[in-house]
Parts: sequence; structure tokens; C-alpha cells
Amino acid sequence: MGTRRLLLALAVAAVLIALSLLLGRFGAYLVRAVAIAGIGALSLNLLIGYCGQISFAQGALLGVGAYVAGNLGNAGVDGVLALLGAGVATAAIGALIGLPALRLRGLYFAIATLAAQAILEYLFKMLEPFTGGVSGLVIRQPAFFGVPVASDQVSAAVSVLVLLIAWLALTRLTRTNLGRAFLVVRESEVVAKGMGIDVARTKAWAFAISGFVAGIAGGLIGFAARLASPEAFTLDLSADYIAMIIVGGLGSWAGPLVGAAFVVLLPEAIQRVGEAFDIANLLSALRELAFGLLIILFLIFEPRGLSSLLPRLRWAQPRRRGAAPSLGEPGGAAVATKGGERP
Repeated sequence: MGTRRLLLALAVAAVLIALSLLLGRFGAYLVRAVAIAGIGALSLNLLIGYCGQISFAQGALLGVGAYVAGNLGNAGVDGVLALLGAGVATAAIGALIGLPALRLRGLYFAIATLAAQAILEYLFKMLEPFTGGVSGLVIRQPAFFGVPVASDQVSAAVSVLVLLIAWLALTRLTRTNLGRAFLVVRESEVVAKGMGIDVARTKAWAFAISGFVAGIAGGLIGFAARLASPEAFTLDLSADYIAMIIVGGLGSWAGPLVGAAFVVLLPEAIQRVGEAFDIANLLSALRELAFGLLIILFLIFEPRGLSSLLPRLRWAQPRRRGAAPSLGEPGGAAVATKGGERP
């Protein structure tokens, strides 16, 4: 990772933490919601955008993380250990969900993940001693390193720090041999086998790592809401996360964060517009329709997502007379990406 990108990431995290501490409870709630959604979107982007394994079970994996972290926190385990425990448990479940990927591909595997989502939703309701059944699991206020998280502002700051750590770890991972293997498997499993890559092991690692990060995001969701209920981790939540990585841009690490902010903040913006013009009920009814139309429009007109707009706008700016095109610009030399990462 370049120093410039690292400094930019640290600056963005510092701004978000400052906003969460300076703004009121509602502002801190928005920062926390975007940060947690960004963590979950990063995990799904690793699986779909980098390894090419379509999954509709993200909502259920977040639920596993919330329930495990909640039970550990209620038992007196420190919040950091509870999140790590949730990550490990969800990594194991994610690896199990990924087992059909060893024999199924494409649409058939996507349907298998739908079945996994339905099974886990059923277990959330039936395993009452662990999940609280249909009433849900009430989660106590967590403490991190022995310090209670006493306000929404501090909770938002913790979420932003976890997001920064997850982003740095995953961007570094994709520059390792395993990350490059993900990219080859995404493009062609036949080519991957010809290059000596163990496709089954690579897929298993993708599901396990993605599940680990999703479990941490789910744990943060449980700690933030103080409640984990089956209704919160349905297929609708999985669809929201798929929308995040599509709108933001598949296969990039800025895309999931941009998409998470867009999907989380858009309903709030629509609600505020509705309240301002006294049409809140009408806009609330049309919100899901508008959301679906936006996804379709992105797929048709901007398949690379919002994260690709800024570089393209920069390229579209007129250059000084006599200036040579820079690397990656139309008319310039192609970008030599490291590890096959998309520009």
C-alpha cells in the first residue's frame, strides 16, 4: 500500500472519529452505522469482488456474529475478545457455507447460499437458550479493555477504528500470494488449477476470512443495538450489502465504503426531504422502489460503481497544452497494477 493511500485512510478515519465525538447522538449514530456497514461490505467484497463467489447469506453471518458477541459480552467477556470470538465462530460458519462451492458454481451456488440464509434464520428462532428465540437476545453494554462504552459517540469512534483496521488488513491481504490466488480463481478456475493453485483451499480461505470480518461487523451491530433478533438478519439485509458493493464498485477497496455510506445515508436523506415537504409517508412507501431502481441504473450505466467516478472525472479535465497524458489516462500507458488489482 502506498504511503499516500495510507495517510488518506488515516485522515478519513480521524475526521470520522472527530465527527462522532463532536456531533450529537444522531450524528454519532450515522457515523457508527456507516462504519459498521462498511466493515460488512468489505467482507462481502472480498468474497464476491475478489474471489468471485456470489453469496446471499451475508445477513445470516452478521446475525451469527451478533449472537456470539452478545452471549460472550453477557458472560462478562471483554468487548475486544467478544468481537474476536464472534469473528472466529462466523469464520467457521462461513467456511461451512462455502463447502458447496467446491462442487457448485454460479447460479447453483448462489441458490445454495440462499438455503444457508434460510437455515440460519430458522436456527436463530429455534435455538432459544442461545438466541432468545423470536424475542431476541438482550445484550449488555460492552466494555473494551475494561473501559465501558458509555455513549454513542465513543461507540461510533470504536466502530471507525475497527473499520480502519479491517480495511488495512484486507487491502494488505489482497497483495499477498493468497490475495493474488483469489483474483485468479475469480477469473478462471481452470487457469488457476493450471497455475498450481489449490482452488478448494483458496475458496475455503475466502469464505473463512470473509466470515471472520462479517462476524466482527455483526458483533458491533449487536453491541450498538443492544439487541439481536431474527428479524434484523434476514435476506433483506443480505440484499442491502450486495447493493452496497454494487453501488460502490466491485473489486475495489474504496467501493464498499462509498456504497455503505450511500445505502445507509440515502434513506435518512429521503426521510428528511419527506419531512421538510410534508410527504414523508409517500416517500417512505416509494423508498424501496427507488432503491431498486437505483441498483438497476447502476448496473446498466455505471457497473464499476461510484468509486470509479472520481478518477474518470479527473481524466476528463482538460490538460495543459503540451502536457503528456499520465499513466492510466486515455492515451497514456496502461496502469501496471500490483497483484492484478483493478485500477
